[in-house]
Amino acid sequence: MNEILIGKGIDEIRFGMTQDEIKKIYGEPDEIEEFKSSDEENDNTVAFHYDEIEASVSFDELDNWKLNSIYLSDPEVTLSGKKIIGLSIDELYEVLEPLNLGEIEEENVLDEDDPDGHVVSIMKSSINFWLEDNIVKEIEFSPLYDENDNVIWAK
Repeated sequence: MNEILIGKGIDEIRFGMTQDEIKKIYGEPDEIEEFKSSDEENDNTVAFHYDEIEASVSFDELDNWKLNSIYLSDPEVTLSGKKIIGLSIDELYEVLEPLNLGEIEEENVLDEDDPDGHVVSIMKSSINFWLEDNIVKEIEFSPLYDENDNVIWAK
């Protein structure tokens, strides 16, 4: 697992795949988590966690249980050939700005465990970079959306 493909997935994994298709590639997950994403009746999520490859993938009922989010913390993962996990916030901006992925937004995400938590987001590219103590710890990304907020599934 290496290269993030904006709006598509990573390596051979593609947004829109089924749970069985993911299991054929990654095997059985180390943990399966089920939860409600909102108060909507059919807004349920199933997440597969793979400890060895430091990845989680999630499937939402509203998307007919298709793969719609990938979370990565493996330091070997790259975006446009650059390793991202472990970068400082300044280094992250140095990598992102020339890629022209969209407007870069930053938000403090304060909680008891990490009073210095941040998320750097690029909505146009459906990607978030989660930082603790100003160091990138996790990347979360999803398929792209059209102007009507419809998912553009990877091909």
